[in-house]
Amino acid sequence: MSTRKPIHSVRNNPSISRTPIHPSPPNMNRKLLDHSFLSSVFFIILIGLLSGCSTGRRSIVFRPVILPPDPLTVLQGKINAILQDTIFTNTHAGIKIVSLDSGTVLYDHESKALMNPASNIKLITSAAALSILDTGYQFKTSVFADDRMAGGIQIRNIYLKGFGDPLLDDMDLDSLAVAVRRSGVQMVRGNIVVDDSYFDDNYWGAGWTWDDESDPDAPYINALSVNQNCITVNILASANAISAYLEPFTEFVSIFNHASLVTDSIRQPFKIRRLTVNNTNTVVLEGDIFNGRQVNQKLALRFPEIYAGTLFKGSLRRAGVTVAGEVISGEVHDRAQEIAVHLQPIEKVVNFMNKQSDNLSAENALKVMGAYKNGVPGSAKKGVSAEKEFLSRLGMDTTKFTAVDGSGVSRYNLFTADQLVQFLAAVAKQPGVFQKFYNSLPVAGWDGTLADRMIGSPAEFNLRAKTGTLNGASSLSGYVRTRDGEMLAFSMMMQNFLHSSSAYRLAQDRIGILLAGLSRIKTVQKVPAK
Repeated sequence: MSTRKPIHSVRNNPSISRTPIHPSPPNMNRKLLDHSFLSSVFFIILIGLLSGCSTGRRSIVFRPVILPPDPLTVLQGKINAILQDTIFTNTHAGIKIVSLDSGTVLYDHESKALMNPASNIKLITSAAALSILDTGYQFKTSVFADDRMAGGIQIRNIYLKGFGDPLLDDMDLDSLAVAVRRSGVQMVRGNIVVDDSYFDDNYWGAGWTWDDESDPDAPYINALSVNQNCITVNILASANAISAYLEPFTEFVSIFNHASLVTDSIRQPFKIRRLTVNNTNTVVLEGDIFNGRQVNQKLALRFPEIYAGTLFKGSLRRAGVTVAGEVISGEVHDRAQEIAVHLQPIEKVVNFMNKQSDNLSAENALKVMGAYKNGVPGSAKKGVSAEKEFLSRLGMDTTKFTAVDGSGVSRYNLFTADQLVQFLAAVAKQPGVFQKFYNSLPVAGWDGTLADRMIGSPAEFNLRAKTGTLNGASSLSGYVRTRDGEMLAFSMMMQNFLHSSSAYRLAQDRIGILLAGLSRIKTVQKVPAK
């Protein structure tokens, strides 16, 4: 490198041009030095890397990190895509999904819109019953006797009193009759008096449609109920005749056959209906039926207390107790003695109510709560009042919804998905009630109204929820665990559609499966070095 000469040497040397030389600014010199230094450092690193390769040392590979998409964002996008289906063009869908472990809201769509919950209201009825009546409560049906005569083997009247058991059946009446016989009674010289005074005389729910009057899903509500206050009509067309028989057999129901056997074409569809005029329990067969065809139809009956008394009369006869009189309505008097009792555990009632979506169980439970908390006779109004007290203790604002029955048959009920999720979250914190309530819910792919839904998916044997269906309304609300074991509470309410609810149930199933398959544990994926 040449040495820079002083300026004066240039001046003294006549062979060198006298063009003036200006010194570089200080900052430029610094930039030149920095650039030179960085270049040197880069060169040293490059030499080191090359020498590492030449000596067989392992090379350094910088691996790019790929962050997976946020699982919650993916879930929300997939649910949004389901709701973009054309079936929702004119239909409202209120959906709320919350983590019970963290309190995080995972999804919210119109969750504050009031909608008809249909049978989802049974969630509230069942949990309230377990809390208000207690998990050890038993629904009772009692038999009383008065004025024993002839050494006690004869009595004047026998009384059958109901206290709201919705699951009493004809076999239970047989058991009561056997107990009566074992008490020493051989003859009733008077009547069988049926007592349904534990409930009020409003046998029909508020907001129930009149044309459901003989529908088994809308049975008469009565403190003395039997066989869900229904009868099954069995028809067999064979040997050029139409045979009809009742199950169970009873003289309380009459059958008139106006149907015709045909061999070619059906001109009038075959129908089985109960007459609604004059308050009779008369069944009429109408229309045309092919030879060899079998038809079974369940019908709700009027005066279920008389129906129960009529069946009980047959049970007493089979047990060896003769009844001279008739079945009449009345009340047990103070001198009568209780001689037989049938008890029904509340857990069995709640399980049947939720898993089979049984409306009578819900309505009877509501009136029993009313009688228990607010005095006899039990009524729907008293029961709703008791339910609201229960919900208020859970922290819910009871002025923001409408409930008029226990089953959800009424068109007057209004709830939001947000309120149902709030309720589900609050009940999950009630240790004395929650486990029995949780166990009562249908299990996807396993039992109840969810037995044939979500089969073969992560929701099978996992998701537990209450279904709800009315014309133009479909709901599903309950609990599900994610793939990570996170417990979620959800409510899906869909209403205002014209056709079958099957497409909406399928949408609910797809969302339920997404929730069961959700994993919120984030993992970092690395691209392997080549």
